[in-house]
Amino acid sequence: MAGKPIVSGSGIRGVFGESFTVFDAAAFAAAFGELVGPGGVVVGRDTRRSGPAVEAAVCAGLMAVGCSPVILGVVPTPTVQLEAMEPGIAGGIAVTSSHNPGCWNALKLVGPDGVFLRAAARERLMELLERPRVFRGSSDCGLPSRLDGSIERHVDRVLALPWVVSRGRGLKVVLDVTGGAAARLASTLMDAMGVEWVMIHPDISPAGEFPRVAEPTVESLSDLAESVRLHGADAGFGFDPDGDRLALVADGGLLIGEEYTLALALDHILPRMPGPVVINLSTSMLSEEAAARHGCPVHRSPVGEVNVVEEMERLGSPIGGEGNGGVIHPACHSGRDSAVAMAAVISMLRDNPGTTLSAWAGSFSGFSMIKDKVPFPGSFEGLEKAVESGFGIPDDRRDGLWYRRDWGWFHIRKSGTEPVVRFIGESRDGASLEACSETFRKVVSCAE
Repeated sequence: MAGKPIVSGSGIRGVFGESFTVFDAAAFAAAFGELVGPGGVVVGRDTRRSGPAVEAAVCAGLMAVGCSPVILGVVPTPTVQLEAMEPGIAGGIAVTSSHNPGCWNALKLVGPDGVFLRAAARERLMELLERPRVFRGSSDCGLPSRLDGSIERHVDRVLALPWVVSRGRGLKVVLDVTGGAAARLASTLMDAMGVEWVMIHPDISPAGEFPRVAEPTVESLSDLAESVRLHGADAGFGFDPDGDRLALVADGGLLIGEEYTLALALDHILPRMPGPVVINLSTSMLSEEAAARHGCPVHRSPVGEVNVVEEMERLGSPIGGEGNGGVIHPACHSGRDSAVAMAAVISMLRDNPGTTLSAWAGSFSGFSMIKDKVPFPGSFEGLEKAVESGFGIPDDRRDGLWYRRDWGWFHIRKSGTEPVVRFIGESRDGASLEACSETFRKVVSCAE
């Protein structure tokens, strides 16, 4: 990819040194600084080789418009979100490109409520980006500071949740942090909960490459599965580089994947904190089944953390999330958080000493799921017509095209983080879903 970065009110991302430079980072951070106004802005980053350069550019942009960057260092994105909620803090920037390869980098923007920027703020930011910056003089430019202890504060907040079982049955887990920012959060939380742990893939390579595919899915976690088997562990936890998402491997090295993470959290938390559940349009029916066990309704929102959060706020939902391994529990904070997900797994196993993670996963219905993506840099509006000619009128078009069928569902949408179109579907009938996936690929190839 070359040329311009992907820019929206939610952030900016691209390949570092090509479509995303330190000049882009400084300019974008300066516009964000004007949006939130003078005050402290927390800045955290993941472990990408370009991270220190982008962090420095972000701090320079913020200081140039009168903001004071509060540098957290290498921390997960949910830790940035928590620190952004502290008094005197106007917002936060996480320097991370999440599940993109190591050559990418990006800025994720957080409001003072700890939530990624909402629609009005995103629109205002896009307006500010079109205007020249108003830079401060030497007497009123911002000054940087460093803040320690954010990981420990994050862990304390998770441990204070009423459903967490921090002592009991002895457990062992394997942590696959893919060289990312979750390493210290995951190990600190497991130590605090009295869980024995082993870590694999602790470091990014000197060339800046992650030791496995960054997105934690069944396809990328074979090393974790083997390590769980070899160590006789009760669970394996697979993270993305910025530590907001968690995928699961069960005892014996059984790859159950990222869709089970939210379902397990629902199954453990809803009996203690019942209420409506919000998931996005691309999330598995496993979450619907988990909520049904406890008599709780499920609502679907467009994809995107802030969309799920706002629907949760509207409904007063105690828990929700996304099928990519993102659990959102407002009692901790309104953002995806791998630490909350880990605590739910450990607490479930301790509350049910006679069960295993594989037995729990086996108690759910069997679904077939396809997650596919096809390069497509063109306009999605043109593709929509072709898709509708192949599949008919969608059941939901709030976010791309979503179809419900007797055998399941499928969702076709343009990615907001890379130049691809995604197809995600789930079925009780694998053959029907495979046929839809093939039709999707043919439609896209003809529309290019």
